[in-house]
Amino acid sequence: DERRLLKPKEMKRQDVINELFHTERTHVRNLKILMRLFHQPLRLQQEPVLGVELLDLLFPNLEELLEIHQSFNEKMKRRRRQEPLVGDIGKMMLDMLDGESGENLKRAVATFCKNQSIALESLKSKQKKDQKLAQFLAEREMDPLCRRLQLKDMVATVFQRLTKYPLLLENVAKHTAAASEEHARLMRALECSKRILAHVNQAVREAENQHRLAELQRRLDKSAFDKVEHPVSQAFKNLDLRQHRLLYEGPLVWRLPRQKAIEVQLLLLEDMLVLLQRQDERLLLRFHAVHLPTAREDAKLTHCPVLTLQNVFTRDVATDCKAFFLVSTAEQHAMYEFAAASAKEKMK
Repeated sequence: DERRLLKPKEMKRQDVINELFHTERTHVRNLKILMRLFHQPLRLQQEPVLGVELLDLLFPNLEELLEIHQSFNEKMKRRRRQEPLVGDIGKMMLDMLDGESGENLKRAVATFCKNQSIALESLKSKQKKDQKLAQFLAEREMDPLCRRLQLKDMVATVFQRLTKYPLLLENVAKHTAAASEEHARLMRALECSKRILAHVNQAVREAENQHRLAELQRRLDKSAFDKVEHPVSQAFKNLDLRQHRLLYEGPLVWRLPRQKAIEVQLLLLEDMLVLLQRQDERLLLRFHAVHLPTAREDAKLTHCPVLTLQNVFTRDVATDCKAFFLVSTAEQHAMYEFAAASAKEKMK
């Protein structure tokens, strides 16, 4: 009855608040299902179908997340009991997303999400090889409580929930008087939710970056590189890719004068370029000698596979939109010509 008396703007505001409260309750339900159907049975199996390491990667802090979102849900339920037509929620949302509570949420979700894609990829690979694990997951995912969602879909809801807060808070603010104190509180809560989301995104990027660098380091073969007497091989004798940050990775064709072109994998790190050659599972780091014709005789020029960024600059190849020159101004000057798969790839 009260709802029928509301103006359209306030009715819309109530709809968004209802969605905020309802989706929080749904999220708590999803976390409980993850705990009950997957996490606890996998943890308590006498003959585990999943190793502790992968289990901890999948569910590093599920109990903590459930506790946080249960507390949020309780706050919302309490407000609903106090006011069937909920009034201001700005202070409540600030209590949840700002200060110590916001820091706890930020840290907990980052911990859960940062290795998620790595964990799910490992699980998928193990599931293909392990019939017992595949059967366990299939049986659990068929449970009506899962509503036809697979484990990977349910795990993903932790991050998805975080993306909902900014959208819903912005919508509530749209239907709140702009000059009011409540509007100001909602906007502060909105900024807090965006900061939390940005932090989690960054944590995910950094974890995936480190995982990729660890994989590249594992496959790196420096044996040919280390045998060459050269200042660069001495400088990078202990090269460890895991100590760097990967900014870009992609395939290029290295065009060498009077030689067959070489396919290389370019790694752009924060302070250097690394040129690798694929050979089966290995990634070879090796020097390349180029013979340049001169008036008297061929001059030999050694091209290094590791270049510090402070000593290089690029130039376009006028006759090929997919190609570019990379010029090294280090002690032994050298010019490299690379071609990308397309002009768009070159711009990356």
